Parts: sequence; structure tokens; C-alpha cells
Amino acid sequence: MLKQKNALDVTILCKVVDNFGDIGVVCRLARALSAYPNLKMRIVVDNLHSFALLEPDVQPDSEQQDVKGIRILNWNAAETCLREFRSNPPRIIIECFQCGRPDWLETLLFDETVPNIVNIIMLDYLSAEPYTETFHRLQSLTRSARVQKVNFMPGFTPKTGGLILDRAFLKSLKRGACPSLPRQAAPRMLPASRSILSALLPCPLPPLLGDTPKTPDSPFPVLFFSYSGNQSPLVSALQTFSVKKRRAVHILLAQGAGFDSFKTAFNNMFSKDAPSAAGKTLFLTELPFLPQTEWDALLCRTPLLFVRGEDSLSRACLCGVPFVWHAYPQSEDYQLVKVQALLDRMRPHFPAEHFKTVENCWRTYNGAPGNLESSVTEFLLLYDELLPCFRDFSASLLQNGDLAAHLVEFMRGMLHTSDALRIM
Repeated sequence: MLKQKNALDVTILCKVVDNFGDIGVVCRLARALSAYPNLKMRIVVDNLHSFALLEPDVQPDSEQQDVKGIRILNWNAAETCLREFRSNPPRIIIECFQCGRPDWLETLLFDETVPNIVNIIMLDYLSAEPYTETFHRLQSLTRSARVQKVNFMPGFTPKTGGLILDRAFLKSLKRGACPSLPRQAAPRMLPASRSILSALLPCPLPPLLGDTPKTPDSPFPVLFFSYSGNQSPLVSALQTFSVKKRRAVHILLAQGAGFDSFKTAFNNMFSKDAPSAAGKTLFLTELPFLPQTEWDALLCRTPLLFVRGEDSLSRACLCGVPFVWHAYPQSEDYQLVKVQALLDRMRPHFPAEHFKTVENCWRTYNGAPGNLESSVTEFLLLYDELLPCFRDFSASLLQNGDLAAHLVEFMRGMLHTSDALRIM
């Protein structure tokens, strides 16, 4: 009886808006939640093709399937979904990123013949803005007392839900690879996956995160994943960094909106000055699209990161290495508000003079006035001094705990309250 009482029946809703950002977080959250006993999970997603790229076991053309103990349904297969949910009405729904609810589910939720009280958790986008602490666990109104709704905010402070610390990612960090990783969080860490990485990288990555190659002949790896834009200043900054440090730089270029523009800028720089690879100080590897666990392994083994998107941002924050975040461009440059909010969270972990360099780099990279090439160059040349600061920031986030664990605790409380109300 106790096991049944504590069981959780969770449905996750996701609409894929920005290619892989939304489904990437959902994929990671589901992986983290699946580690908890007595938790049954369903995922309803409108783009199974994107899901399948991150989780290869997913069949993109299936209306309903079970993958690693999780039932996955096609949002658009109304009859299949309605049949599934009528036979097993939802108790807890996690509605991700203001995605709304499909019509078939909306009809079911407000059907008076369905006895369950349904709890909807509005899982919002990751932000460092102050409002996240106010909105976290804040209740919202619905048109029926049978449907309870509450906000749940990921974030960077103890007053939010924190970041997802799924086991697969913690394993990718590897024991000793990340000084900010608490030992008790990962008593037995496994080596990062090399099945894809070994084959595609001509220049080996450092064996441990933060333990960058010391010999001048070893290229310094940099992972680049961005939105589109003029990437020439970044290529020039990396070139200057390479020359001044007397160290070749190995750029790992990820698939995405900024792939073509960076490749064009790179090719333009070397088309005249260095006709052969032997004359280059920069090397470029074009990465294939990687499953999420392989992507995590790459993030954890690369000492410098340029990242975009919520999921990659959260991973970069936890890796404990210097990184630059490219926020999604918004009207009236509102992305700068989000960038500044995260910078303000990071500020206490940096000496004032170092933080000024980070702030200037991040802001110009995200569209603020200034010399982009100069600001990125200054950031790169300060790498050694910035490394312990980013490690300290990462450690503070790990101390906030795991979003999935906080969510499970919260859901158990919601279910207990709902059962009490139903008995009354």
C-alpha cells in the first residue's frame, strides 16, 4: 500500500520551438526523473524527429512507443493519445516552456466525469532574472478547482528549482575532471563516451576537464555553437589568441544556425594567408549532429566553450570552464537583459578587473555596442586567470541541488494534497 501511495504518474508536454533547445531539456529531465523509483512517465511531444536525434532509440514515425521505460506519444495523434489518457487519466502534468496543451487533453482535463484532481506544473525557461525567485512555486488560476496549476522555475539560486543534474551528465564530468563537482554527488564516475568523439577528432582532447595540454605542439580545443551572425571577429580573436599564446587552436564547430557563417569566416581568413593546413594556427573540425550523451561528453572534455540555447548553457555553467553564452536574439535587444542577469549572478565569483573583461565580452557578443574582436580577444587572453572563477561559479550551482530531485519532492507534496482534498 505504501508503494502505491507514493507512486507518481507524470506526463511531460513539449512543443519543439527552437529545433532542439526545448526537447533537449525535456530529454535530460526525463532521463533524470527516470532514476527515481515508483515514478511512471509519459512524454507527449509534437516533433519526434528532433527527439530521435537526441535519443536514437526513439522511432520518429510512431504514434505511441515505449523507450527505456518511458511511454512516448505523438502530440498530433489525437485519437491514439485520447485513448491512452482516457484509460489512464493524468495526475501530474509538466507543461514545458508555456507550450500549452493539445485540444484532446484540454477536453479530457475539464471532463467532470473524470474523478482525478489534476496538477499542472508550468516548467518555465531557464533565466537568471530576479523574477524567477518570485514566480517559483507560485500558483495560477484555472477555470476549474479540479485542475490545479503552479509555476516551477529552473534557476541559479537556492530560491529556484536549480539546474538538472542527471546521472549521465555527472558521469560525463568524470571523477577529478571537474574540481567543482562534489565527491558525494558521484561516488563512482565512468569515463566519458568516446564512440563518436575518437573517430571524428584528429587532435585528441585533454584527458581531464580543465587539464589542458601543456606542450606547445598540442592544439587548444574550443567548442563553438552559436546562432547566426558575423563570425569574422571571433575567428580573428581566436587567431590572435593562438599567435600570442604560441599555441595552435582546434575549433570544434557544432551543427546549428551559426555553422555556415562561422565556416565562411574561417575559410575567408585562410583562403589567402595560409593555403595549406601546415601554415595555419587554427584547425577546424566540423562536428556531426551528436546525441545528447555524446554532446555532454564533448562539453565536459573541452576547456573553452562558446554555447547557445538553454540546455547547453546550463551544462556549460556546470562544467567549470570559461565559456561565452550566445543568447537567443530578441526584439529591442532584450537578450541583453537576460545576459546581464546571468552576469550579475556570476559577478561575486570574479575579481572586479576580471569580471569587467567577461562582462564586456559577453555583452558585445550579444549585440551591445563595442568592438567584438577586441572584447573576445581580451577574454581569451585572460583564460588562465578566469578558469578558477568559472570553477567557483560552477561549485555554487552544484550546491543548489538537482532540479529533478526538487521537482520529485514537490510533486509528491502536490499528490498528497490532492488526495486529501479528494477525500474531503
